[in-house]
Amino acid sequence: MLLLIRLHAKDTVTELRKAIESQKRNLYLDDVVPLYLIRQEGKRYLSIVLDVKSLESMLPFLHNITATTPVKKITTIPLMSPIYFPLPKDCPTGFSRFQVFLRVAPERYDDVYNNIITHDYPKYVVVTYLSYSFGDDDIIVSLLAKNKQTAADFVKNSLAKADGVLSHDISRVVRSEYLLPPDKTRTHRARFMYSQPAGKKGRYVNQDAHDKYLQENAQMTVTVRLYAGESISKLWKDVEKHLPKIESKDLVPLYASQPKNQDYISVIFEAANFEVLKDVLTKEVPSLVDIRKTRTIPMLEPTYFLMPKSHPTNLERYLISLRVDPSRFPQIRSNIIGFEFPDSVFLTYLSYVFGIDDIMLSILTDSRQSARDFAKDAFNQIEDIQSYKITNQLKTKRLTSGRRWKQHQLRYLSSYDRQHREDYDKGFDWTNDLYEYALMSGEYHSDMEH
Repeated sequence: MLLLIRLHAKDTVTELRKAIESQKRNLYLDDVVPLYLIRQEGKRYLSIVLDVKSLESMLPFLHNITATTPVKKITTIPLMSPIYFPLPKDCPTGFSRFQVFLRVAPERYDDVYNNIITHDYPKYVVVTYLSYSFGDDDIIVSLLAKNKQTAADFVKNSLAKADGVLSHDISRVVRSEYLLPPDKTRTHRARFMYSQPAGKKGRYVNQDAHDKYLQENAQMTVTVRLYAGESISKLWKDVEKHLPKIESKDLVPLYASQPKNQDYISVIFEAANFEVLKDVLTKEVPSLVDIRKTRTIPMLEPTYFLMPKSHPTNLERYLISLRVDPSRFPQIRSNIIGFEFPDSVFLTYLSYVFGIDDIMLSILTDSRQSARDFAKDAFNQIEDIQSYKITNQLKTKRLTSGRRWKQHQLRYLSSYDRQHREDYDKGFDWTNDLYEYALMSGEYHSDMEH
């Protein structure tokens, strides 16, 4: 599967590029293949597109790159349904390359994507690449044009006016280079190469290779944020009613959470690969009530922790999101797990997220004040935590069966809890008692009484 990472420079992008070049040999791992690097005008980050076997295989790569280069922040963005278009036979020479990022209304994802494939392009613009991204933006387009003004005018007056396009951003590519030998570069592109230039009807040149890509097994856990247009309560009811119906062997909606004072609902999925998730985002999610945008957040090294057998029952759930120094990722994670938690606070979940934030953890405790006291005591002791945010979860509901949830949780259970399961409450969060489950998931007594 393909993943775009943005490495935000701690100092200058030039210094970051030099550091990456000097450490290039540390980038190549068995399960992570850097494909190409892009530097864009006016952006304080470098983009690297990777072919990875699984999200978990990303961690050694990220640890290597953050330990040896001046990286301030990392963002991970999934790439879905990529297409490389061949150049027209009469393509002019000397054109510059530009990256275009489109934010699209969810009900128009497929329409805009397909329109880019079949659009009637003028001779002064050549589209060379297209994919979904569902990160900061929804669709990425790479194109060639005579100059920046020509590219900007075309995007503004053509692509951006397509029904469903909400906003756009365009920047000139000042450096683009493949990080693979020529033969492996050709092999990579062949999986996604189209038979005709953009604007003409065609197909994938190597359908067998593309079909193999679609069937890759790269088991992952991903959070999808669904942002409500008007009514968060209506969206919650729609998620609760419809998402359990889309479960399959390749995709499981695990649970949904609604944070307090936010306009989105988070749905956590287990998926076989990004393409399975893309089908849900483009075909299933738009049918839900009034969604104005989505955001996909890959989760790396998700880890669950069991509750002790003796624990309070009336607990509230809080999510704590952290921004940290990238060079300290492993140490900070270890320090959080090893922290001596107070009797009233229970760690239930921890994951890297590498998006708006870097690390996210879930705790159960008896009050917001207890959550605040814990965060202050814990994170002031851990070096290089730059900031943190505490969010109360108003609702958390399991969307899959207890059996499927148990399989998922056991797969990502901490190694200590796995070896000492007899000392813990293995049935917590798996109860079939609706009232008890709702309370453990963050519902207040007052919510249950109405």
